[in-house]
Formats: sequence, C-alpha cells, structure tokens
Amino acid sequence: MDKILDLELESLHHGLLSSEKFYKKPIVVFNSASHCEFTKQLTQFQKLHKEGNIVPIALPTNEFGEQEPGDNYEICQYANIVYKVSFTVCLKTNLDHKLFKRFGKPTWNFNKYVFDSDHNFVKRLDSEIEPRKVLEYV
Repeated sequence: MDKILDLELESLHHGLLSSEKFYKKPIVVFNSASHCEFTKQLTQFQKLHKEGNIVPIALPTNEFGEQEPGDNYEICQYANIVYKVSFTVCLKTNLDHKLFKRFGKPTWNFNKYVFDSDHNFVKRLDSEIEPRKVLEYV
C-alpha cells in the first residue's frame, strides 16, 4: 500500500514531515486555497484537529482560479490569523506534487486525501464533502 509520508510533505514550520509525529493517527491532506469558497472548511478541520480525530495537513496550491496567490508566509499568516489554524500547513506547491501524481489530481481546491491510522491511502473526496465526513473512512 501507498503511505502518505513517503511523499515528502514539507511543513512551513517544521521541515519534512515524519511518520513519528503522526504515529497511529489518521491523516487527511487537502489542497488548500485562501480565497476559495471552501476556505471556511479550515474552521472544521481545526475543530477535528483539536478533538484529536484526525491530523489535517493543508497543501496549498494556486492552480484553481488562482485562489492561493500569496507566498508561504502570507498563506501561513492568513490561516493562523483568520482561521486560528494550529495544524500543519505545508509549503505552497502545484499539481505536479508527488501526492497528486500518486493518488489523483484534485478537481478543485479542498479535495481531501484520506489516510488511515497506518497512513495507507483510503479515498479521495471532492471539495463539497464536509471535513467531518472523512471520519467515516478512518
């Protein structure tokens, strides 16, 4: 099976992510964008993170409607100040990232890539699917 952390996700604050940090916790990676109608999902992901149900990881991209125009610093500031995000936000990337190549390119911002507690890929969910719905798959 494909493991999420084999894909070299790099956090804005902590460098390359390692599996020890997320040992036995389900992970949901989503391609975020600060100026998207689905950006409000950051609040829901933050709540799930605080509850300890999942580990959300935001992977910012700018390919859809150029809705993530900022640099890494601006993205982090926006997520932290506006949405009080304390979960991992990765460096801004594009649709050529290994995650999208391996598990399918997103169709829009906030597609969700669900991984179980052993970090095996489970399912990709579309933007419209509310974050709490991922709990059905982990």
